Amino acid sequence: MSQGFTQYEGELVDRKRVFYTGTDQLTMGYLLCFDADLGTAGDFERTRAMHVEKPSATNLKNFAGVVAPESSGKTGPAYIDLFVPLRRGQKINIFTDQSVTVDTTVLTVQAGSYAAGGVGEGITIGKAMQTVDRSSTNGTCQAILFGVNPSETASTMAAGASSPSPLIWDQIPWAEIDNDPSIGFKYFNDYMGEIDVTTADGYVITAVTTGAIAPIATEQGGVLLVDSAGSTTADDGVNVQLTNCMVKPAAGVKIAFEARVKMNDATDQYFIGLAGVDVTLIAAGVVDDTVDKAGFFHHAASTDDKISSITARTSAEDITADVAANADNTYVTLGLVINGVTSVEFYVNGVLVETGTTGANIPNAVMCLSYVSQIEGTGTDAELSVDWVRIAQIGGRG
Repeated sequence: MSQGFTQYEGELVDRKRVFYTGTDQLTMGYLLCFDADLGTAGDFERTRAMHVEKPSATNLKNFAGVVAPESSGKTGPAYIDLFVPLRRGQKINIFTDQSVTVDTTVLTVQAGSYAAGGVGEGITIGKAMQTVDRSSTNGTCQAILFGVNPSETASTMAAGASSPSPLIWDQIPWAEIDNDPSIGFKYFNDYMGEIDVTTADGYVITAVTTGAIAPIATEQGGVLLVDSAGSTTADDGVNVQLTNCMVKPAAGVKIAFEARVKMNDATDQYFIGLAGVDVTLIAAGVVDDTVDKAGFFHHAASTDDKISSITARTSAEDITADVAANADNTYVTLGLVINGVTSVEFYVNGVLVETGTTGANIPNAVMCLSYVSQIEGTGTDAELSVDWVRIAQIGGRG
């Protein structure tokens, strides 16, 4: 229950008595989250507002607060006191693993740690109000604690074939980038507005025999059609890149990508993701090995009705076949996260399906938004429909 407002280091703060269900010894300033899935989902369970646990990937949006000084040293399970987040914010000590700068460094609740992380490592919950380096020896810093802003998290939506995936976007401070572009940059398009369908006016469109992009006027919400445009011969179609929508992996940089797409024929050739500038990402039925890329594809050698993933640094590539099933004319969300130059995570409908960790295969050059839609064998047009796409890069702004 709430203990109301008390004085702490000259600050009027709000506290709450909660029950810590873990077994670790707690330290002042540790971050904890509510156990929101406690018990049976269909039952009223009052302890969901009292039981707290270590932050994890599934509970970050249920941030509860930080351990108050009088509960420091307690070992769970135990009742403890928390400083709780307030809309107006309150200045308290937060345990962190970051080197922070007063009134500048954004702090986040991160999975698998009691310490506040930095931008791109979790959901924003505060801002440093002290300049101190805790990156070598973790410890406390004075900070404003203001809690989770629902507009900053995708977790208000369920993972699936319609919504942005929480496991990707909960670690990206999407709204915060608008307020402080030095954090990074982002791109979103739901194709509701004008769509440039000509080469050299944004998109670079390269047709093999025939191919084009166009808006779809028959679907609500706006859809981009990437289409072989009448050609029904093997390997014919279109290669599309938005070359000014660029990201670049580097140490300390996090890149996120996700698109909601469908294919009229899941056995055709396609690519959805990020790639270096290349007018033949799939040539003669084979995904190329000349530019850096990270994405999803299907080419001539692929299993019918399956999606494969690829991460590549020029010719050094890591291809994982059949990471998920795919069905004709059925929307699916395809997303990925590039963590520095150490790993690439691939998500289908919000579920992690593959992780590439071989450093030599992780892209480290400039890449742009890329789509390919080409015929495999013969038949009707190859049509890739894109409902929406989101891209963000945290860090690395020149």
